[in-house]
Amino acid sequence: MMKKIFCVLFVLLQAVVATADDFEDGVNAAKKEDYKKASSLLKEAGKQGNSMAQVFLGLMYKNGKGLKQNLKEAVNLFRLAAKQGDADGQYNLGSMYDNGLGVKQDYKEAVKWYQLAADQGLTDAQLRMGLMYQLGEGVKQDYEISGKFYRNAAEQGDSDAQLMLGLAYWSGRGVQKDQIHAYMWVNMAATNGSHEAIKQRDEYGNKMNAKQIEQAQAVTKKCKANNYKGCD
Repeated sequence: MMKKIFCVLFVLLQAVVATADDFEDGVNAAKKEDYKKASSLLKEAGKQGNSMAQVFLGLMYKNGKGLKQNLKEAVNLFRLAAKQGDADGQYNLGSMYDNGLGVKQDYKEAVKWYQLAADQGLTDAQLRMGLMYQLGEGVKQDYEISGKFYRNAAEQGDSDAQLMLGLAYWSGRGVQKDQIHAYMWVNMAATNGSHEAIKQRDEYGNKMNAKQIEQAQAVTKKCKANNYKGCD
């Protein structure tokens, strides 16, 4: 009996390894722009239930990269991955509903999938949830909840979320108005590569005195040293 169980487990393990190999080989082929080989390997891995392959293939169909653009097929693949609990699959499925690509635009359905991905810590999804609550799309408008999502992503180093959190502090929407922390988060976003944040930082700097800017730069340095945690 134990021998039979061992044989079954061995076969299953071999299948998992083969699927992982197909995915890796498919991604490497795509990087080399050998899209015919890439799509073949990724389709095989996807059929075996590899959620990463399903997402990668879905993106190829969505963007028409290496495959003829097919938004409905992209949605199907994202859905397969999302139902397996894949955060990238959930986020991309949410994005399709959010933008009405391959499906009828449905903000509530977008929020459903974004939320699942955000719960897993995916910063892109947290950023989108922040925007959905800020704009009142698919949910009741709530600046406080919006700010919490921005903070979750900002504390993971997401420059776009850091910028949005800085804007919230400057306006006082969802958080207590605070120019020092507004400058801090926008400055953080700027140093992390956001070109929009650079412009915003300069604009805020022109409205603050030298002492305030010095204080904001000091808390920026401290925040960065603490890995963006406990910055407020």
